[in-house]
Amino acid sequence: MKSKPEILAFLCNWCSYAGADLAGTSRISYPANIRPVRVMCSGRVEPSFILNAFMTGIDGVLVSGCHPGDCHYISGNLKAEKNVKATKEILKLLGLGPERLRLEWISASEGQKFADVVKDFARELKGWGPNPLLKEPKQKGIKAKRKPISETIEETNIRLCLECGKCSSSCPITRMNPDFSPRMTVKRILGGSEELSINDPGIWTCLTCGLCQQRCPSNVKYVDFIKTCREEARQVGITGECSHKELILNLQRIMADPNINQNRIDWLPKDATTSETGDILFFVGCLPYFDILFEDIKANSIATAKSVVRIMNKVGISPVVLKNERCCGHDLNFTGDTDNFEKLAKMNVDAIRGTKAKKVVTSCAECYRTLKLDYPKIVGDMGFEVIHISEFLDDIIKKEQLEFPEVFKDKKVTFHDPCRLGRHMNIYDPPRNVIKSIPETDLLEMERNREDALCCGVSSWLSCGKISKQIQLSRLKEAKDTGAEWLITACPKCQIHLKCALDGELPIKRSEVDVKVIDLPVLVEKALDKKYLKK
Repeated sequence: MKSKPEILAFLCNWCSYAGADLAGTSRISYPANIRPVRVMCSGRVEPSFILNAFMTGIDGVLVSGCHPGDCHYISGNLKAEKNVKATKEILKLLGLGPERLRLEWISASEGQKFADVVKDFARELKGWGPNPLLKEPKQKGIKAKRKPISETIEETNIRLCLECGKCSSSCPITRMNPDFSPRMTVKRILGGSEELSINDPGIWTCLTCGLCQQRCPSNVKYVDFIKTCREEARQVGITGECSHKELILNLQRIMADPNINQNRIDWLPKDATTSETGDILFFVGCLPYFDILFEDIKANSIATAKSVVRIMNKVGISPVVLKNERCCGHDLNFTGDTDNFEKLAKMNVDAIRGTKAKKVVTSCAECYRTLKLDYPKIVGDMGFEVIHISEFLDDIIKKEQLEFPEVFKDKKVTFHDPCRLGRHMNIYDPPRNVIKSIPETDLLEMERNREDALCCGVSSWLSCGKISKQIQLSRLKEAKDTGAEWLITACPKCQIHLKCALDGELPIKRSEVDVKVIDLPVLVEKALDKKYLKK
């Protein structure tokens, strides 16, 4: 155990760093176990920077900038205040403790204040103990078994490519960016070495939506091939450009640490009933974190989780909700971080087994695919069944356990097929059956639906840029063209990406794409309760 807590301080160049310098030149003593980092503005300190510091073993992080009203960039310190507030909420959820992060306003003339703040922070950190990520050595011995790309080429039928171009003509990325093509990526890799394979930018541009795979006459398993290339690339330090400065992926890596003990069930409705053991477990996923990270677009992802629990309670089910559930690891799995993905898989399966659950219900299409398809490859027979919430709802409706009053009047909706639920797992009918069972609700199909559905534009938080937004707006316009008032999703991430596309200025008329995006369980709860509509 360290005798003194280690502090990392992000100091504004114009005020706080000068204040620290004044403390030094004035011979004002303060703990030496602080590492100052000069930043041009405290507003430039992103939550990802702070989480990275904790991942390296830092015990506490200090962010300090100009006093409100004195910022050299007008509102930078206000942004810092917002970032620190969100990061504190994340640290609380993670169980690391919001107290390990501190925000202070220190001017260039306040050398004594800087010294006092550091002394006080160091004293508090010593009382809280070391960063829990360092209490025990990291798990050892969990190394994913990797196949050489040459072997994967044979298993995924890449050599059978006929160069017919069906993949390129169907790829949503190629439609927006002709420089990218699944076929040309395959051709370059087949014609080069393994080193060229892992350096090919095409492996990170791909959405892994599976549309090319759906239409390939040679049954090329392009998604699996891309995954393997990414795994090999990461081994030599090559990664794709992740949005949000890899914040969400790092959250998942922190959750892969066995010492993390999260505080993640405060979202549960006060009138809800849950259990610690039982036959049915609700796998919540990262919804509690999404509401913090995407507050700007009012993601309200946790509404999905609340709806699921309330619906289950309505049919007499008190679901198990894990207090320390970890991310399913889908994004790590699809960005090549197989080691941490396997840790998450084993910890989640062990936790679920400990509840005696026979059936696990997920509201996220990516969690569903990961638990049902990818986890068994690591742990073998899990001892429980995995179903998507749409399957659960479809089943209880068919058993007449749910009865819908006539809440809606000629409500027109359309449905977006998530790639992971549809093309990856072949689940198309259950969500549609649920929607059609709601009285006075018309399901209007988009031009591209089911196997041909357009992706939401982002996968595993990679490449969330101009092309992604074009894809999202195209999908939203398609939904609007049906005449629907609501676009129903069956994946919280699709909901986030589509809502994000509607945020801010648009390159087209807002009236062409302005459709309300809500998740399937929320729709069902709205349809069950007239009072809910008044809220």
